[in-house]
Amino acid sequence: MLGAQPAPGWEKRMRATLLRCLLAAAAATPGLASADALSSSCEPPQAQDGALSDRAGLLALYERLPQACLREIFTACAQASSKSLLDFESAAVCSFSHEALLKNGFNGNFHAMMAWWQSQRAGTQP
Repeated sequence: MLGAQPAPGWEKRMRATLLRCLLAAAAATPGLASADALSSSCEPPQAQDGALSDRAGLLALYERLPQACLREIFTACAQASSKSLLDFESAAVCSFSHEALLKNGFNGNFHAMMAWWQSQRAGTQP
């Protein structure tokens, strides 16, 4: 029908459908090669079954990692995500390490963390 108005809530349903498709694509695409891209001394905490149900506990494990390790994970995540879509597990590792690095490495200062990251991409140390 020309001129017909879409049913109420169609945008919300469309966004939900799009999100499900993106998550399915992410799950089917290999991303961060977990520990392969990291030094042997820098191992991200492994999530147990239903790990996202204990987000605070998992984040606490990441916050215990040395700052150098968090920076290494962050850099590996940036490189991997610039080449392909990350799978769900890799995206979770990247998210938790990003949050822990922001809190512990930069005292919550997002701009300082981005300045550090830009210097890493340029090949210089701040």
